[in-house]
Amino acid sequence: MIKYLTNIDFVLWSLKGQPAGSKWSSYAEKHPGDAQFQRALSVVKRLSFCRPSLSEQEKQQLFNAILADGGLAKARPRSLWPTVRRVAVTLAACLVVGVAGVALFNGLNNQEDVQAVQSALPQLSSIAMPESITILSDGQQQSLMTILARVECNEQGDIVVAGQRVASACSSPFDILVPASHRAVVTLADNTKIWLNENTRLRVNSQCGSGARSVEIDGEGYFDVTHNPDSPFRVLGQDLVAVVKGTSFDIRSTSAPDATQYVVLVEGQVDVDMPAIGESVSLAPSQILNYNNDCYMTTKTDVSSYTSWREGSIAISSDSIVDVITKIADYYAIEVEYDAGVSQLSCSGRLVLFDDVKQTLDVLTNIIPISYKWRGKKLYIESN
Repeated sequence: MIKYLTNIDFVLWSLKGQPAGSKWSSYAEKHPGDAQFQRALSVVKRLSFCRPSLSEQEKQQLFNAILADGGLAKARPRSLWPTVRRVAVTLAACLVVGVAGVALFNGLNNQEDVQAVQSALPQLSSIAMPESITILSDGQQQSLMTILARVECNEQGDIVVAGQRVASACSSPFDILVPASHRAVVTLADNTKIWLNENTRLRVNSQCGSGARSVEIDGEGYFDVTHNPDSPFRVLGQDLVAVVKGTSFDIRSTSAPDATQYVVLVEGQVDVDMPAIGESVSLAPSQILNYNNDCYMTTKTDVSSYTSWREGSIAISSDSIVDVITKIADYYAIEVEYDAGVSQLSCSGRLVLFDDVKQTLDVLTNIIPISYKWRGKKLYIESN
């Protein structure tokens, strides 16, 4: 059934009333005994009233109500995540509306149907990145006017920032968005601590009750997971799933095309699942797993090169200046060009990332024979 629900053409055809003359009408006539096809059609029929005029926030809020009313707010198995994301935005726009405007699902009597409907939650990577750190919970948006935010989910089910309740941690899920040049530190109800790098989106399961310990990430995060042998903690990335019971590691998993994703283990043990290729690898401390285009490699590494961003700096160990410049460009979300001479330079040490990119560049040019200038919004770096 999932293969149909993750096909956008099938979903749109179903929601439009299954018009004749399409390939799906032809398929239905030729395969009347395809039970999976009929079940998928039944699920989409329940989303029978299309409301494209709803805003994204309204769609999310209404669908949260559907999950709550239908008792469907359960954790999704990690094996389905790579496929269910594809249909999320389409289904989120089409909701069945009752007489009083309350959306209800009836007859979802098996786990596969539940998983299929849950797939209608908007993709994490599709949520527009705001200019400030933002929390999305229960259809509400809370902006935090700070470069570094400390967010806590307390035992009372509140999301607290600077001692003030800003949202509910009982929403399932709630999202934290961290734009360029910002960072956030999130403490979950079980005392697991998560550092979020800039340009990162985090989706967190409800922090109330005994729900599964899991989050979804698009970007980079450092995790210090509270040990619980009876409840593994899962971090779901784009193509990687990190499963731990208590450990510290860094993960970068982004929806950007052709981007290399990785998991770096600092201490403890982490199992990294790669559902697309059916592989799983256990990492030891100071090991990194790099993944790109369905290929992966594990090696030993200097973990500080991957985790120093938590302190607002870049750890450099005989790195090419081009690598350093790339990290600076990523951190400040700027475009950079450089001449051929720059690629021949390298350096070691630790570079502090100031709030102002000019300060950071001034420090770099004082120790490396390079200079820089701005051409419009693009930074140009040349060797001296």
